[in-house]
Amino acid sequence: MAADLMGGSRGLVLWWKEISILLSRVSALRMEASGLLSELHNGQVLTVLRIDNTCAPISFDLGAAEEQLQTWGIQVPADQYRSLAESALLEPQVRRYIIYNSRPMRLAFAVVFYVVVWANIYSTSQMFALGNHWVGVLLVTLAAMSLTLTLVLIFERHQKKANNNTDLRLAAANGALLRHRVLLGVTDTVEGCQSVIQLWFVYFDLEDCVQFLCDHIQEMKISQESLLRSRLSQLCVVMETGVSLETGEGPENLLEEAPLLPGGPHPEERPLMQTELRQLVPEAEPEEMAQQLLAVFGGYYIRLLVTSQLPQAVGTRHTDSAKIPCPCQLIEAHILGAGCCPFLAR
Repeated sequence: MAADLMGGSRGLVLWWKEISILLSRVSALRMEASGLLSELHNGQVLTVLRIDNTCAPISFDLGAAEEQLQTWGIQVPADQYRSLAESALLEPQVRRYIIYNSRPMRLAFAVVFYVVVWANIYSTSQMFALGNHWVGVLLVTLAAMSLTLTLVLIFERHQKKANNNTDLRLAAANGALLRHRVLLGVTDTVEGCQSVIQLWFVYFDLEDCVQFLCDHIQEMKISQESLLRSRLSQLCVVMETGVSLETGEGPENLLEEAPLLPGGPHPEERPLMQTELRQLVPEAEPEEMAQQLLAVFGGYYIRLLVTSQLPQAVGTRHTDSAKIPCPCQLIEAHILGAGCCPFLAR
């Protein structure tokens, strides 16, 4: 009996020692992670995933991104944002849009535009006396170059706006990553002859930005409610949703909507679609609206940050650089501010 008691007490002691060692390891890992997080600064690029946009099928190696984030002490399960990021960027129509909207494609379009404009102006100038003179050719060239330069400037200005087809599609993924202090952004580039999509993971602690936007929205609700509603009314996208015909309608109404001529022996059933205007930031509590604004325009901010297209700021609130605005500054000045030009690329 005494031997059994001694054996049981030794087992408890060993078990307690193992628990103590495990707890010490966990605390050490937490201290190491907190030390790594303290070394990070807002706007620091954590990792970049690249995929070839011309291959199919494709997918982001989010497992590698998760391992890279863990080296920085950030625990983000890929399951929380994998489907949100891939469904937002890897749909065929989105990939085609990224290719057609890439810088090489715009450059090629500008060259074709210059040649067509030059040929049209030159052929028109043939009706005048200076048609074959060198002065006429020079004027034609200058006119074509001016129009082409104007087109290039329009392209560049369009690139600085929030894009519904790329930036805003990351809103759901960024909403899930806000609490992990990570923001996603997407850019495109050309490596060799291949179009490459880049998914950027950037560290940003948005607690101070949420608090500032919360106070700013609360102040606007009191003193500038009409301006706030006007700005929020512009934050909307057109979405297509399916319509179900199972609404309890009688057979007569369904027969009226049926086509008179069948499309074939086995006609395909096409879903009935309707378009609706959905507001990106609906009316809610100031804190909830602030978080929604940061989630919606987080991808837009990251794209401008990594491509060095952010507007210059006199001072900053929550970044280390004095010339780089933080997300709440960008939203306050260019999204909720008065007298701003339209910022959504439609």
